[in-house]
Amino acid sequence: MKTYKVIKLSTAWSTSKLTERVEKFLNEKEKDGYEIISVAFGVNLWWLPTAFITICK
Repeated sequence: MKTYKVIKLSTAWSTSKLTERVEKFLNEKEKDGYEIISVAFGVNLWWLPTAFITICK
């Protein structure tokens, strides 16, 4: 049985910093044996750049 997890990452600085952070996170999780299901970018309630990542193991 697969277990899914949704992670939210935000930044107050810039979208380029957020993408760097997301790339680092994805590489770490891939090494840990997780499968990356989806990555979506948007904004949160305070209009901060936000990434929503779905992973499973």
